[in-house]
Amino acid sequence: MPHSTRLALPLLAAGQAQKDVTHNDALQRLDRLVALAVTSRTAAGPPPSPAAGDCQIVATSAAAAWGQPAGTLMHWQGNGWLPEAPLDGQIALIRDEGIMIVHRAGWQPLWPVAGLVVAGRTMLAGPAANIAPPNGGTIIDAEARAALAALVAALQAHGLLA
Repeated sequence: MPHSTRLALPLLAAGQAQKDVTHNDALQRLDRLVALAVTSRTAAGPPPSPAAGDCQIVATSAAAAWGQPAGTLMHWQGNGWLPEAPLDGQIALIRDEGIMIVHRAGWQPLWPVAGLVVAGRTMLAGPAANIAPPNGGTIIDAEARAALAALVAALQAHGLLA
C-alpha cells in the first residue's frame, strides 16, 4: 500500500475496498504524531495502568524493559503499546517535566534556535552581556548610573531597546 513521504500515512488507492480502514489508520497515525504530548521520558518501564492516548519516550535505562531502543515513542492503544520511531523535526511536550523537546538525530532538550525574531528584527541572539553590579565606593549614585548605562547598552545590543 502506498504511503505519504514524510509521515508514512496510508494513501487510498483507486478502486480500493474498505477505504474507511485506510482512512481511519491515517487519522490514528496523525492523532499519535501531531501535537505530541509525552507523559514521561524517564519511566523505568511501561506504567501499570496507562490512560487512553498515553505516550512515553523510552529512556536509555529502560530500553530492556520496553524491548525497544532508547528514544522510541511508545503509544498506548488500549490493549498494548505501539512503538514508533520519532521523525526529525518532531516536537514533543514532556508533561512531567513541563518542557518542550525536539527530535534531531535524537531527542534534544533545547530548542534549536539562534535568536528570536519579532517584526523582522532579531533579538536575544548575541552572547549574554556581563554587567558588573555596583561594588563598594563612596559615591553610590555614580556606580548605579554606570551599572544602568551598561544594562541599557546590553539591552540595545540585543535589540530590546532602541
